Amino acid sequence: MAEAANELAGRSSVEHASGESRKETGLLFPRRRDALLGGVVILGGAALIGALDTSGGRILCPFRLATGLDCPFCGGTRATHSFLNAEIGRAIDHNVLVALLLPVALLIGLLLLWRGTIGRGWRLPMPSRNVWIAFGLITGIFWVLRNLPMFSWLGST
Repeated sequence: MAEAANELAGRSSVEHASGESRKETGLLFPRRRDALLGGVVILGGAALIGALDTSGGRILCPFRLATGLDCPFCGGTRATHSFLNAEIGRAIDHNVLVALLLPVALLIGLLLLWRGTIGRGWRLPMPSRNVWIAFGLITGIFWVLRNLPMFSWLGST
């Protein structure tokens, strides 16, 4: 009886009904159904954007509407569409940052979908704080550079 009480007390409050322990909380979508949902959203969104005709005009973001400047992700929809239609040069021309991150996002979507469907597979670790800081710095630097006249080639076309 005391052993059962000790085991119960040792369990984390983060532990889910499915029996996932604290060590799994450092994972991106640790539960199977969450991994499935994440994979469906990533790949479904990509399929939708790939099927859309984005040549009809620009979709302006609120930042661009207010300031006339590109945000870090301006041109991202057109870059995704171009990338998924095997027009890599055009994707890079629309938004080089999105064009570089898209293969990573698609791979993560596939891995999440695999894990969610099969129940096995590579469990994606949650990125560390340093990774998020580096991503923020790269995004911020890209944001500033693409709005400077000497780096106008980084701007959304």
